[in-house]
Amino acid sequence: MQSAGLAIRLIPKDTAILRVIASSLPLRRHHSDRSSQVPPPMSCSVRRTALCAVLTSLTCMVATLPLAAQDSASPKAGSAARPVDPLAVQVDRAIDVSSRRFLTIEHHSPWQILHGVLALRQDFVINQPGGKPGQRVRALDWITRGASYRGTPLFRRTEHGAEAQPFTQPYEFEGHPNQFLAILTMSRLPVAHQFAVAGSPDQHKVSIAELLKHAQAKVNDLEEITWTLWALSHYLPPEARWVNAAGEPWSIERLVQIQTSEDLDEAACGGTHGLYALTYARNRYRDTHRGQVRGAWLEADQKIRRYIEEARAYQNEDGTFSASYFLGPHQSHQFQERVETSGHTLEWLVQGASDQQLRSDWMRRGVAAVAGDLNRHADTTVQCGPLYHALHGLVLYRERTRPAPTAPTTPAPAISVTPTTSGK
Repeated sequence: MQSAGLAIRLIPKDTAILRVIASSLPLRRHHSDRSSQVPPPMSCSVRRTALCAVLTSLTCMVATLPLAAQDSASPKAGSAARPVDPLAVQVDRAIDVSSRRFLTIEHHSPWQILHGVLALRQDFVINQPGGKPGQRVRALDWITRGASYRGTPLFRRTEHGAEAQPFTQPYEFEGHPNQFLAILTMSRLPVAHQFAVAGSPDQHKVSIAELLKHAQAKVNDLEEITWTLWALSHYLPPEARWVNAAGEPWSIERLVQIQTSEDLDEAACGGTHGLYALTYARNRYRDTHRGQVRGAWLEADQKIRRYIEEARAYQNEDGTFSASYFLGPHQSHQFQERVETSGHTLEWLVQGASDQQLRSDWMRRGVAAVAGDLNRHADTTVQCGPLYHALHGLVLYRERTRPAPTAPTTPAPAISVTPTTSGK
């Protein structure tokens, strides 16, 4: 595929071609959280261990802005010379280049756009219908004002509150229970934040609080709880307990126990999403308990530590993480596969690593591998899901290693359906 400058597009998928490369290691079977189809124009081969988040049949364009104009690492005139970490420059460049992949309303699905919001949050901008560069809007503003796709609103009311629209077709809307709510936690929206329901005759709005109430009411142990754990851990205290709509007692602790027991062999994306949600919950517990963990959170911590060590042990010589996730060493020579596997692994690792691990040589090599790939392949077709998870990993790394000053915040109040006890 030819591209001009930084103009990049994601090509539609219309066949179910899957080529598995033989390996000296037995390949772990991972369930995709979307589809196992590969866009036919892509020359890369995909192993069974890298089937996560395959792109929907839509097109993504990248603006042809000169890189130097937005190079955040460029020194300002007259500024005093200071030592610059080359890795920081590389990360900034990768974030800058990747943020130019502008999606377009109606041409791209909410599933794709929400993945961009995951990585870039308030800074993620999208094209208005038609894709005219001068008519871009913040994706969060579009969602707040009443987003829809092909006539279907992004949010809808339920008897228990509200929810994001589930899949009508693969890769269009929410594919996991409470996935969009979990993604929106990264934008730090308050529980009172409201979203207009597109096409509502009474101009209905739904709030984060109503999305949380629905999540608590509908939680069950027959469906995936990964994204529910992530979302509720953000807004509720670790000790929160409630009764769901079926009259069953639930708690953050029970969600942690379920996620801890998950077999990574059967999980989407090598289990990295589950590890991310589990780490998010553990971190919240540590933050409210002076760095201590006990009970279910101690077991979660032990699992997280184990897989951090496995990721390090299976890291390839070029810094990339195993293309077989936690099965064993496995080096990929295909960009799409590397950004998918190393990107997902890095996203979780940056959330789970200690400060010392974050500064370690092996972690820096992993960050450099993902950032370098995104920089070298700035004009290469790539699937939205893997791209934005990898980009999210780099954004998290920059936030942890170069935190920006923030104003004090007040913790969100607990929200429950029928609370039995509540922690603060």
